[in-house]
Amino acid sequence: MFLSHKTIEEYIDQGKIIINPDFDKKNIRPVGVRIHLAKDILIPEPNQTVDLSGGPDLKYKEVDLTKEEFYLEPEAFILGATYEAIQTPKNILAILDGRSTVARIGLTTHITASIIDGTFEGPHVPVLEIKNVGNFRIRLKYKDPIAMMIFAELKDPVTQKLKDRYSQKQSKVTPPNFKI
Repeated sequence: MFLSHKTIEEYIDQGKIIINPDFDKKNIRPVGVRIHLAKDILIPEPNQTVDLSGGPDLKYKEVDLTKEEFYLEPEAFILGATYEAIQTPKNILAILDGRSTVARIGLTTHITASIIDGTFEGPHVPVLEIKNVGNFRIRLKYKDPIAMMIFAELKDPVTQKLKDRYSQKQSKVTPPNFKI
């Protein structure tokens, strides 16, 4: 069952859903929570070959949006993260979703990695896979309202434990890890 604004607000007030650092309830929408872009992005360096079985680490240029302007060109791809760190209990699933306004200019905020389950031991910053599939040049700024987080209550809580969860205490944008 997906949660409405009323239940989301109740769960935030009760501490069931934790959103840090300084969540403002004005970002609660009818069926989700508006989330914002963190300050650091990673731009993949060109001409690299990816080995899905665990080759060399990929190279990225890190950009701090509080110190320099960044424009995402058409067809360009970067990694970002949410400003907000999210934590849910084991029976609530957080699902990253786009915003219709942002989608209408051709900006995607996740390619396939949309699930944030309740198995994280603390607040977790989801990584955004950001791609400009439109024709506009898009300026990205720190704390831009870039995506939505919707919540679903699971029939049963998650009990499966994952070994070597490298993103367990993820606090900023991180590149892929093919070695786990």
